[in-house]
Amino acid sequence: MKATEIIINKERNAVLTAYIQKTESEFSNIKKRPAIIVLPGGGYEFCSDREADPVAFVYLRAGFQVFVLRYSVAEHKAWQNPLNDYEKTYKLICENSKEWAVDTDKIAVIGFSAGGHLAGCAATVSSCKPQAAILGYPVLNRVTTDWYSTSAPDVVNSVDENTCPCFIFASRNDNTVPIENTVEFLAALNKNGVGYECHIYSNAPHGFSVADETVNADPNMCSRAPHWTADSVAWLKETLNIF
Repeated sequence: MKATEIIINKERNAVLTAYIQKTESEFSNIKKRPAIIVLPGGGYEFCSDREADPVAFVYLRAGFQVFVLRYSVAEHKAWQNPLNDYEKTYKLICENSKEWAVDTDKIAVIGFSAGGHLAGCAATVSSCKPQAAILGYPVLNRVTTDWYSTSAPDVVNSVDENTCPCFIFASRNDNTVPIENTVEFLAALNKNGVGYECHIYSNAPHGFSVADETVNADPNMCSRAPHWTADSVAWLKETLNIF
């Protein structure tokens, strides 16, 4: 595996870390791999390390080429800066798909909290829609979005029939991003006939990431919360037709 840092926007400190796994040779059955773009949370004030590499490792193990995007935040968070960073990343992956052995028909995005908002925008309003989106305890409705960025879109009301399939996970008792964000988003997906799978856990803190000891998981968290990683990999493989 090769890890490379790429500057997406120097002035805004937007940086992409590309984790590229080998193909062919000893992996003779693999000519190219699916890809996933990881968008950490952090309330559009920072990009959480807890939702960066620990998440990347999940999808690397599943055979993906993984791209962790630390997008524009803090004084640079004004819309559409974060979305522009995502779209530049998506185009960069497509432009380098041969060198990076990426199947451009199988590009997904995963985002957490505010990164979940950005992933939701990728799925709904972006000119570079992924083929699938995974949203973790995401910021999606107008009220919650305004807490973090008043210039950013309301994802719930941006859903239409062209929205890509989504996998959503969250916790009922999240005291940072109300569960209404997920519930309203599901209703919008259902109304527009968009495919989805959702897991709402009974008890887990906001920011539970991969929900294991590598991220100091809450010992009181319900035992099923860590299952979202395996479930999302299985869902992605079905949705992207990966066998």
